[in-house]
Formats: sequence, C-alpha cells, structure tokens
Amino acid sequence: MILNYSEILERMLDAGRLQNSSQLARVLGITPQALSNYKKRADIPTSLLFKFAAIYDVSIDWLISGEGNAFKCLEETTPYEVERGRVMDLAGLEPEEIIYVGKLLKILRSADKHLALAVKTSIDAFLSAAEQDGY
Repeated sequence: MILNYSEILERMLDAGRLQNSSQLARVLGITPQALSNYKKRADIPTSLLFKFAAIYDVSIDWLISGEGNAFKCLEETTPYEVERGRVMDLAGLEPEEIIYVGKLLKILRSADKHLALAVKTSIDAFLSAAEQDGY
C-alpha cells in the first residue's frame, strides 16, 4: 500500500477542524517547518500519526487509508460475550509468550495513557489487517 502523505495531512486537518498546517504542527508539538519537511520528504513519523489519533480519538485505519469511520466513537463495538470467546487461556502459552503478555500489560497499565492507546490502536490495526488476509 502506497501512502499519500498529503492526503493523510488533509485528513488530519479535517478531523481536527484545523485551518492550516501551522495549527496542525502546534497540535503535534512540532514546528511548521518540520511538518513542511515531512510533507516534502513524504515521510511522517508514525509517532505523530499515533499522537494525532490519540488526541482526536481518530481511527488510524481511516487516517492512513481514508476508509471506514473517522472517529472511533462511530465504530461498532464488539459485544463482550463475543470478545470473551477470543481470550486465550494463559496456561496454554509458551514461556516467551507469557513474557510478552506481561510486557504488554505493563504498557497498557502504565500512567502514559497515550502510549497505551497507541499500542491498543496498533494491535487493532494489525488484527484487522490479519483478518482481512484470512488469518
């Protein structure tokens, strides 16, 4: 998938109801010149996409592709009973898997809610892509 960074920046402006790139840069905590350089190089750091998504509660999938619902609050949630059926029993995990589950829980339970949200969003995006590929 080839990313069109100009379109991503336009979606960010629209979702944030921002009037210009300077306002977007301010929201992202970078200078307008840095944002301009990212646009020219067609290379926006992933951390800025996650930061924007966390601030405005925007779907990363929509931000990147323009498809689906822009705002997470509009997305359909999975009922607890359906999700509960997907949960694995920890007793069946390999030691290395248990270590990574522990690391994941450490991040999800950390005080840095933006980091936790970024990890959750990434996992959801990876699972969505894997399910589309027949995983």
